[in-house]
Amino acid sequence: MDIAQSLKETIKPFRLRIAFTYTVLSMETVFEVLYPFTLGIAINGLLNGDGVIAVLPFAAMWLAHIASATFRQMYDTRLFAAIYGLIAGNLILRQKGAGESDSAIAARSAMAREAIDIFEFEVPTIITAIVNLFGGVIMLFLYDWLAGLVMAVLLGPIIIIFHFYGGRSLLLSRRLNNRLEREVNVISDGRAPSVRSHFRSLAKWRIRLSDLQAWIWALADVLIFIAVLLVLYRLTAQDNVTPGDVFAGLAYALNIAMALDQGPVLIEQMSRLVDIRRRVDAGFSES
Repeated sequence: MDIAQSLKETIKPFRLRIAFTYTVLSMETVFEVLYPFTLGIAINGLLNGDGVIAVLPFAAMWLAHIASATFRQMYDTRLFAAIYGLIAGNLILRQKGAGESDSAIAARSAMAREAIDIFEFEVPTIITAIVNLFGGVIMLFLYDWLAGLVMAVLLGPIIIIFHFYGGRSLLLSRRLNNRLEREVNVISDGRAPSVRSHFRSLAKWRIRLSDLQAWIWALADVLIFIAVLLVLYRLTAQDNVTPGDVFAGLAYALNIAMALDQGPVLIEQMSRLVDIRRRVDAGFSES
């Protein structure tokens, strides 16, 4: 394989296998989305004396989820380990040939591992969050249209907040990665002022990223909290409501809340991936 290949070109031959594993993941998440619905059926059925028959849909979803998740995890490990081996080998040989410093190459090799980890762990988390998010809103509409509308309207301001956060996170990630690329040289140099200055800078950029993430999460969570309370009130205010329907509707509202809760962390990881890809492919860093 040509060592001049970029990150995108190296991954390209694996695109169908990657698409397959993400498809299996999407199926897993659909099973998860159906948990509250089938558990609500089980609760109502057991209260009505329907016996074990009421539990069968829930049991079927659970077993299907176990089977698909077990297969995907074993498949994923083999797939992404093979991809990382190619990317890391190509990166080191290409950038050695281009005369890059050992410090930059070592940092970018570690970043390549991080990039593959994002594809293996963070992208599946994003897919799961998106399916839970939109699947939860759709299912909530089935229980009460106004409750579904409340959660759907919530997405507008949340998306605006997350869009702002994405831009800021990318900028701070670039500053942090710039520092990481210099780490081997700083350690090799061994001068106390340089070492202290380097690690103070690393701490500064990590603190800024963490603080920004905390503020964005808090702002989004206040909106989510208000929406969940409104949904709870709406579901329990209906006439002839059943315990299973209240449980399922509230579970979907909480699933949406948990999916949105993951937003800041996932956005930060994707921002790092954007910057890492630029470094791995282009072989240079900003000053």
